[in-house]
Amino acid sequence: MADDKAQKPNIQKPWSVQGPIYAVGFFASSMTDVASIVLPLWLAGRGASAATIGVIIGAKHILPFFFAIHGGALMDRFGARRLMVYCALISVVTLPMFPIVGWLPAVFALQMLSGFGSAMGWLGAQTLFGQSLRANHIYAGRFSFALRMGGFVGPPIAGLAWDHIGIGGGFGFLALWAMGTVVSSLCTPKIGSAPEAGQRLRAADILPRMADYRAAFRLATIPAMTAVLMVTVIRIAASSVQDSFYPLYLVLAGFSATQIGALMTISAAAAAGSSLLVSHVTRYIPSMWALILASAGSVIFVAMTPLLSTLTSLTIVALLRGLCMGVSQPLMLSMLINASGEGSQGKGAALRTTANRAAAALTPVSMGLVASATGLATSFFIVGGVLLGALAIISAYLARRPDIVRE
Repeated sequence: MADDKAQKPNIQKPWSVQGPIYAVGFFASSMTDVASIVLPLWLAGRGASAATIGVIIGAKHILPFFFAIHGGALMDRFGARRLMVYCALISVVTLPMFPIVGWLPAVFALQMLSGFGSAMGWLGAQTLFGQSLRANHIYAGRFSFALRMGGFVGPPIAGLAWDHIGIGGGFGFLALWAMGTVVSSLCTPKIGSAPEAGQRLRAADILPRMADYRAAFRLATIPAMTAVLMVTVIRIAASSVQDSFYPLYLVLAGFSATQIGALMTISAAAAAGSSLLVSHVTRYIPSMWALILASAGSVIFVAMTPLLSTLTSLTIVALLRGLCMGVSQPLMLSMLINASGEGSQGKGAALRTTANRAAAALTPVSMGLVASATGLATSFFIVGGVLLGALAIISAYLARRPDIVRE
């Protein structure tokens, strides 16, 4: 657990600095939650199989997996603001094209591009947070609250747009949500600490540098960074189940898109509230163990979905999962920022993004294949069991490394 000095800001940042960063997180981090209402339903309506749906949904993680570290390094050098705006515009342009194109291979390509745009917006939000607000549980809790409020507001509106306006309304709302990232990014402060802030991007800067990748992977060798990355990969894998096959299962079970959006809203509301309590949680539980326990809860409460048949039971479990997610996110952010160190916030956030995108891409594809072989309901139990088994192995390792747990 970080010491008390790391948890308290030395200088109170004005809300003119805090507010726009929270706003970027509000829109950028919830883009996947909002899209998870529209895209799986649209694909299912076109007759796509579970395996095809998993492959297309997983495509959004391909480009961020390969280029997140490069993007994070550029943000460290030039500042995050410009790159966030350019990349968010990619999502604004590509999202309305899904129903227009229709052809699944082209949809796969569009999903890659839109996923890259939204991922870089979220990466920029984390980088700005690390550069401007640093690592403490107070600011991290507020940031996580804003992220969760995005998931609270967006999905039910997407569900209403889908139910009452149709395909055009659903994808149109996705584009509007992506535009929110663009507008809020333009309002964020310019970070003067970036070495090349204000300089023009050259063509040579667009090309990835192997030195940046080596520097990022060196960060992964820091024990505290390695531990947090391992746990957050499990966490994001559970989230990718909720973002892909959770709404599909509920639709097949007879629930409407509006009801599914409401469940995700309840989860996000619970997460928003619990994120503000994380500084109190860490007074009694070391940060690493709190992160592990909360991540385990997030896996359990999504894996048990097929056991639930009523809206009331689904609501209770969504509430519990939200509480777990709200505790884990600010812990994850502050611990990674501490491990990254000064001047490497972009690379540190990008390293987490790379690991998480790999998990998020493989999970829906793997679950789609398992679902095709064993049935959709059974796939929830199988994937959940694998994730909990991996988390148990990580916990056993950390139990032998009290030095990491104390960091």
